[in-house]
Amino acid sequence: MTEPDLHRDRRRALSFGAIADAYDALRPRYSSVTVDAVCAAGDRVLDVGAGTGILSRQLRSRGASVLAVEPDPAMAEIVSGSGIPVEVATFEDWDAAGRVFDLVTFGQSFHWVDASAAIPRLASLVSPGGRVVLLWNKLRPSRPSNDELRSASSDYVNVDAVSSDPTHADFALAELSRRFADAGFAVTQREDSWVETQPADRWLDLIFTYSAHSTLPAERRAAMRAALAAVIGDDDVVIDASTIALIATR
Repeated sequence: MTEPDLHRDRRRALSFGAIADAYDALRPRYSSVTVDAVCAAGDRVLDVGAGTGILSRQLRSRGASVLAVEPDPAMAEIVSGSGIPVEVATFEDWDAAGRVFDLVTFGQSFHWVDASAAIPRLASLVSPGGRVVLLWNKLRPSRPSNDELRSASSDYVNVDAVSSDPTHADFALAELSRRFADAGFAVTQREDSWVETQPADRWLDLIFTYSAHSTLPAERRAAMRAALAAVIGDDDVVIDASTIALIATR
């Protein structure tokens, strides 16, 4: 969720445009239970770091009026193609032009902004009673196990948007909750879980849409994929998945 100063690594932050179509096809959607809980019909929503619009489309399907902000033009083009208005900018450079929203969302994107600057700004972007919702999808393979996959390749990083280290995950959520509370928000958290099974090739395609893997040199990507495929064999991959939400209400 929060690698230190990850937002400063613009090479990684803007690496997704090269794989925009695969990202849109493969990245998991957010739990419908979670999205139902945080979005209401008629909400004015700002979706920050919208990527290809995965969360934006889920919000729109619930009757919200969605504006997306996305710094990568190739990703933003897919958002625009779905009929959702999008403004191409980083959150730090984006001009709100006096607009306020009922809901501001960050789907798998808050680690790409500077939290120390973003949180105070968010207080001015939501209407009284409005919410800022940070969402992450956590994907933890259970067959084969993370340990088996990790042992197969030194480049393997658990596809877990929070952290492969539960202690760090708990700390990061607690720290973000504290920062939002200090900025005058009431903070709650929720996690909605499911289990899914994916063919090995699809799961391997998916993990190479994460920047820690997609930005590896080509020969290391190929070696990593081969090593992981050997561990998986002819079996499908079973994934314990969940959507984690931090909900900050003004």
